[in-house]
Amino acid sequence: MNYAKPLRVVLLTAMVALPVTLSHAASPDSPKQVMAYLESARSCYESLTAFYTYMNQMPTDTFAVDVHGTVRGTAPAQALQFAKSKDMMTFATVSNFGAIGFDPKITHAILNNSRPRTRAIHQLLALVQHWGYTGINIDLESVDRTDREAFSSFIHDVAQKMRTAGFLTVVSVPAELKDNPDDSWTGAFDFAALGQSADILQVMTYDENGPSGSPGPVAGLNWVEPRIAYSVSVVDPNKLSLGIPAYGYDWNMTAKTGVQVFWKDLPGLISKTGATPQWDSASSSPFFTYHAADGSSHVVWYEDESIPLKSALAVSYKLAGVSVFALGYDDLSFWQAVHAGGF
Repeated sequence: MNYAKPLRVVLLTAMVALPVTLSHAASPDSPKQVMAYLESARSCYESLTAFYTYMNQMPTDTFAVDVHGTVRGTAPAQALQFAKSKDMMTFATVSNFGAIGFDPKITHAILNNSRPRTRAIHQLLALVQHWGYTGINIDLESVDRTDREAFSSFIHDVAQKMRTAGFLTVVSVPAELKDNPDDSWTGAFDFAALGQSADILQVMTYDENGPSGSPGPVAGLNWVEPRIAYSVSVVDPNKLSLGIPAYGYDWNMTAKTGVQVFWKDLPGLISKTGATPQWDSASSSPFFTYHAADGSSHVVWYEDESIPLKSALAVSYKLAGVSVFALGYDDLSFWQAVHAGGF
């Protein structure tokens, strides 16, 4: 992510867009929305140009906001221009990613102080106007549960400002099994309130298990589906996007560490290590084990034929579509797997 360059705030009145709607793509008889996140790496752009026919939305994960409400980052101009030339919807993804990762202090400062709050909303609108995005994607994570009402209010005001100017609002939210305001990770996210304000809730149905914890499925079907079932119980399904990971995790059991492995690199890892893939029927997820050259013991959980099982949920639950993280992690077989779910 490139957050070093301050956003040049320019309000271009000539660029005010006509009202945009997602409804044309959200009906059961219309093509599903396929959102593919783009970061700043060259491989992301290469994937975009190679596989653009498999997607129709592109958020660019290249902006962040600080405690003062100042938005920093820049749009990947070449990718943005290419996406627009293919009639793709584009979203500026703005996170609270700071020096220590997703920083709850940033969100707390913005949500609870009028000056940075006002500045943030003003600059979010200026961002989409200046670069010509279809809308904004708010990706504020690790939000303190005590900021629940303030976060819902902030999203309401952002969405209202965007909608009035003709732009859309996407909000990334953690995968919830139920509404629990006391939960330290999901408590700040009131799905019912956020679903009323936003045009799309991008449900991050991945990272069920991560490298900092014990090995396990990245997005087991038995973990994903109950969370989608809850989501549709409180939010219009036409406003929900199911998150799909284009990666797995490799846990080094000897060193007690873990690293991300891209979808496109997994066949090479299996071949190099001589591993035998196995299938966990409980989670509908593949995994394998191997010993590295240094003698360390490894466990890898990843995605393969598990992908169509998850993308099929977007069809069976009549969701708006799916959201993939991320371009550059993929290859052709990944996108074929996504669409094999019935798109």
